Amino acid sequence: MRPSLRLAAAALPGAALALAACLGFAPAVRDVPSYFVPLRERTAEVLAGARGAFWDPDVGCGEPYFANPQSGLLYPPAWLATVLPPALAVGVEAGLHLAILAVGCALLARRLGAGGWLEVAAGWGVVAAGPVLDAVGVLNNLDTVAWMPWAWGAALAGSLFGTAAFLALTFLAAEPQLAVVAAAVAVALAPRRRTVLAVLLAGGLVAVQALPFAAWVRGGDRGASREINEVVGGAVRPGELAALAIPGAPLPPRSERFVTDLTVPMWALVLGVAALFSRRKEVWVLACAGWALLAASVVAGVRGPDVVWAALTFGLVRYPGRLVFAAVVALVPAAAASVGRRRPPLWSAAVVALLALGGGVLSGGSIVATAVQGVAAGAALAGPGAPVAALLGSAALMPAHARVLVLRPAGLQEAAACLEAQRESTPRIYAVQPSWDQLGWVSGDRERGRSLGWGYTALSDGRRSVRTFAPLQSVRLTRHLDEADRGPAGRWWLNALGARRVVAHHPVPGFPALCQERGVTVFDNPQAWPEVTVVRAVPRPDQPPEAHGEVLASAGSDDWRRWRVRVGVGGGVLLWLETPDEGWRLLVDGRPGEEVAGPGILHGVTVPAGEHEVSARYRPPGLLAGAAISLACVCLLGLAAWRRW
Repeated sequence: MRPSLRLAAAALPGAALALAACLGFAPAVRDVPSYFVPLRERTAEVLAGARGAFWDPDVGCGEPYFANPQSGLLYPPAWLATVLPPALAVGVEAGLHLAILAVGCALLARRLGAGGWLEVAAGWGVVAAGPVLDAVGVLNNLDTVAWMPWAWGAALAGSLFGTAAFLALTFLAAEPQLAVVAAAVAVALAPRRRTVLAVLLAGGLVAVQALPFAAWVRGGDRGASREINEVVGGAVRPGELAALAIPGAPLPPRSERFVTDLTVPMWALVLGVAALFSRRKEVWVLACAGWALLAASVVAGVRGPDVVWAALTFGLVRYPGRLVFAAVVALVPAAAASVGRRRPPLWSAAVVALLALGGGVLSGGSIVATAVQGVAAGAALAGPGAPVAALLGSAALMPAHARVLVLRPAGLQEAAACLEAQRESTPRIYAVQPSWDQLGWVSGDRERGRSLGWGYTALSDGRRSVRTFAPLQSVRLTRHLDEADRGPAGRWWLNALGARRVVAHHPVPGFPALCQERGVTVFDNPQAWPEVTVVRAVPRPDQPPEAHGEVLASAGSDDWRRWRVRVGVGGGVLLWLETPDEGWRLLVDGRPGEEVAGPGILHGVTVPAGEHEVSARYRPPGLLAGAAISLACVCLLGLAAWRRW
């Protein structure tokens, strides 16, 4: 078969998912319905000019949008929702990236020395792996790892342009932690100045978004002050490692598991070990990288080393279990390149199969599936039909693993309970603090999370939530919510969020109920403060705001606001209940005003007595500098390409 047809065969599983989405069946796994579908819908609105690109006022009392790589504003595959319904667009996006990943791994395996059908086996082996299909539910992780084999292959080829472009895509695909891993492995595979220069150019290409993102991180709630359990939550536990090789091996119950399906084709694991003894440096380095990443995903959660992990990552890296995604992408091509290099005696194939069967029995996994994987692994290790065995071993896992995608007809989701009461007059909504009780209630029906505003569901149905499920949030909002979540003792803080509605799945004393539906109750909070008001001074905790004027008129959009105000004798403060961010500039009658900060998210600007116009404009910090750097890097790459041509 021609090489191009083998690459097409490698792309088939991903293409099948994309086709299913085109036919109306969208994945509903994990965060897809509540997080990525609304996010892609908002991005489509931004690209259509209906919403602002820089600031999202509808979640977290306002948060940066452009600075969040998960918005996909600079990532073309995330723009599919401009031409398709959002749920179907996400399905096509997931299928497209599975195909990109499979073809990339096939090409990488070819470059490492795997030939013929082993290329297809490398592609299928990756997309059949449980962690990779599980990554569909955390879509930004899948989008990022899809470009890893392309970047590594370009680095091995010595392509400056290709390495820089593919590494830039790993960042724009929106998982910066994995983008750093991709760059580190690229340098390890091709340790030369050209690769280092490509990494630097990739950073320059994405600077237009990376610098605003860095500013967002600087003012966010991640860092050394985080609790250790928050930093290392989601790491793979040693007791779960048997599930890597044994299909259906039960996992111990836990709440913070990040990778829910760990099983990888057994032939890839067996030959991944063999790759550690390869005489080809590139194969050896890639195998070492894969096993090292897998080890890091486990060690990060072990008591003792977890402190070291938190210190080395400065508390900025969460869910180390995601390193398993990159580990699989590194191991499978290295394993495919090891087939037939050192063929052990045939009896070793029987040993592998018997050991696999014994492991399946002892671990409580599926005996039949484990036996199939053991036979395939043994044949790939020592049999004459190694490529076919690897293909069959990968294909055998696909039906069971594909069920994790939870394909459903698009458009069947119920609206949030009491939706009209939640969005009447577009009030801010305070959903009670997430808890184990709430998690248990939602786990019985994932649609309940929509009623509580989980994820970004508020973006798709006209609600405005004081909470955010973004990868990070303002440290000032975090502190404010911590106080508001104390119950009656935090009532002042709740009122200061401007939250006119309270949503809960249980009674909340002290608030009149407006609506009850499907176990959800919406309460009124008549004591909530106006989001913009004129006061004598910024109130301190437990002090009510003292009105000292009025807002006569207001106008604006997501990225800018304007108010006409009248202020009493002696002047006062325009108090604004929007999450503070260094990108906002407040002007009084067109001139910079004296900005004042209060507790939590309270902030504003001093205004003299009389009638005045106050305006606010948001621009992401570092945007202009980042744009200049990105433009310069594009010009440099263009010049290099022109000179080569």
